[in-house]
Amino acid sequence: MDAKQIGLKAISMADKVYEILNLIEEGFMKNKMDFLTAAMQEEDEINRMERLLTDDIMGLARKATAQNRKKLSVMAQMVEMLERMGDEAAGLVERIEVKVHEKLLFDEEAVTQFNETYGSMKASVEMMRDFLRTKSPVVKKNVIDNGLHVKELVERYRVRHADRLVRGACTPMGANMYFDMLDFTGNLARHSSNIVKLG
Repeated sequence: MDAKQIGLKAISMADKVYEILNLIEEGFMKNKMDFLTAAMQEEDEINRMERLLTDDIMGLARKATAQNRKKLSVMAQMVEMLERMGDEAAGLVERIEVKVHEKLLFDEEAVTQFNETYGSMKASVEMMRDFLRTKSPVVKKNVIDNGLHVKELVERYRVRHADRLVRGACTPMGANMYFDMLDFTGNLARHSSNIVKLG
């Protein structure tokens, strides 16, 4: 496998991350475990792809020029970040599974705020996929700007949910699940920004 093929496989990894996010969204909104199970199966595939691509990159690096090794290093970082995005998504799945099993309920305000944050994060991931295909500087800036927006949402809605907790509007266990879900969502947007910064 050459560097161009590795780049295409990395884009496939990014596409799979986005597929997982769609499955998680369905699982959260419908409280359906089968969507979450499918998301975890896709995350396993991301892990497998990361291992294979890293091996391919290392193989090419052994016989590459110094300049090409630098490009391969960037590819290795990108593949590793995409794998970490899969890990963040898996963390989300695990928290939603607890929510389903324990029959934890989030109030309408909490759901609305999480959906806003999640939707903004998905926009970052979608634009990141576009950037990997086009290398557009405009798209790159949009991903980074949107990542800052997601960070602000996470910080704002953590404060508001803490207020709900102290008012007794949610249980401590439910609050912990919600805080974690916000954090994983923010991390996914941050990784998207870091990936485009490599390009």
